[in-house]
Amino acid sequence: MANDNFSDIDRFRDKFIEIVARHIRQELDQTELENLTAQAQCNIPHTPGLHFEAFDSIENRVRHLAFEEAISPLEMLSVPYFFQRLQIIGQLHDRPVCYFKGCGIYLWSLEPDGDSLSFWLSYPAYPPGWPQSEIDSFQTMLEIEKAPNSHPLPC
Repeated sequence: MANDNFSDIDRFRDKFIEIVARHIRQELDQTELENLTAQAQCNIPHTPGLHFEAFDSIENRVRHLAFEEAISPLEMLSVPYFFQRLQIIGQLHDRPVCYFKGCGIYLWSLEPDGDSLSFWLSYPAYPPGWPQSEIDSFQTMLEIEKAPNSHPLPC
């Protein structure tokens, strides 16, 4: 399980953004980029109220949407769907920067089992291959919020 301390990885954010943006601009298949961008624009967002936002450059998009998360590289690689799509696109502080081909997920961490910096090309929508159980529970929550006369669930 990932750690609760994000402060150590945040100091590597700028270099992570640089590596990810370079990969998108110079190496990523343009059809894959177009498909993931279409998903970002059209699929259900992972958080209510989020909408696709256009940026004037890849760098600005990555800078604005890169985030710290409590999913470690080992957790991602423990899922066969993601393991099969792993590509190493660079090194940061002697650790691999990972790209999960077809999913649009970029991931890097100081430790294999530590918290990570992440960027999803499909943001705000869930990336392709994301566990369906998480998507289903989120969609249920959206339906409850949109229902007429809905009331907050009791604590």
